[in-house]
Amino acid sequence: MKSRAVQRGKPLDKDCYGCKTTTHEYGPSDDRVFCYGLVDMASDELLEKCRVCGAYAFNSKPLEDFKNEKKK
Repeated sequence: MKSRAVQRGKPLDKDCYGCKTTTHEYGPSDDRVFCYGLVDMASDELLEKCRVCGAYAFNSKPLEDFKNEKKK
């Protein structure tokens, strides 16, 4: 499994550990772990750090694109 810290490119924040996670976004061979992010309780908006995070599920790219980026 490729952890969220690897996807993010840096260690997880302390509040990242409470996020719901998902795997296999692009099929059974995709062993990356993503999360659904954190929401600001006051405004019900997704936190900025989650919006730009590489481990946020909606920022995921197909596995082929991910492998090509790592080769560069």
